[in-house]
Amino acid sequence: MHTLKGQVVAVLGGSSGMGRQSARHLAALGATVVIGARRVELCEELVETIRSEGGQASAISLDATLPDSVEQFFEVLQSRHGRLDAAFNNVGRTLGNSPTIDTPLERFEQTIAFNLRSTFLCMQQELRLMSATGRGAIVNNSSIGGTRGFAGLQDYCAAKWGVIGLTKAAALEVADKGIRINVIAPGLVATERFELIRSQQSALLESRIKEIPMARPAHMQEVAETVAWLLGPNCGFLTGAVIPLDGGECAA
Repeated sequence: MHTLKGQVVAVLGGSSGMGRQSARHLAALGATVVIGARRVELCEELVETIRSEGGQASAISLDATLPDSVEQFFEVLQSRHGRLDAAFNNVGRTLGNSPTIDTPLERFEQTIAFNLRSTFLCMQQELRLMSATGRGAIVNNSSIGGTRGFAGLQDYCAAKWGVIGLTKAAALEVADKGIRINVIAPGLVATERFELIRSQQSALLESRIKEIPMARPAHMQEVAETVAWLLGPNCGFLTGAVIPLDGGECAA
């Protein structure tokens, strides 16, 4: 198992789901994890969990859709640690499902803000800090919706395709500066939201699982381990790549 001992790693959107599990795993590998999210009370609870497991972590309030909040998050991080070695931008969510012709412009713009604009804002600050030290690694979280279309989710798919394009372009900009940027594209993942949907709409979820060649959702720990590998020393020659965590859907 590789180590991230001594590395300062930011996890944006770390209050639940893939972000939360990734923060715990990164801390278990020795990283000092700085967790940011709007639900800062959940971040503080996670910090206590990580510390009880022998890891190092702290929490800072963050609304990734607001430039001032993002800038303040990284100012506090820098004042505490002096540098940033790696970051997982786990920001974004869906806001609804409707045909393109019926989708309100407001929802479309909010979806872009929550998913694409927020990733851009975080990356700007991360790259500024990493450029100062001449090293770093970033992982952005896109979605299978960034590699294929889903009827009724045109706003979400557009935003997540944008995250992939943003990642590739930025990766080329800093490829010779000691900074790597990659993006994961998860399919169905067994997060807390997955469990909620399964309790309410089990038939719909079972139908979705039948579309996955491996016939199951991803486990959050599988996502966390992939993020850790992409951020870690054993992945030194990979940048600008899209890593599908979809159980084979992209191959079908």
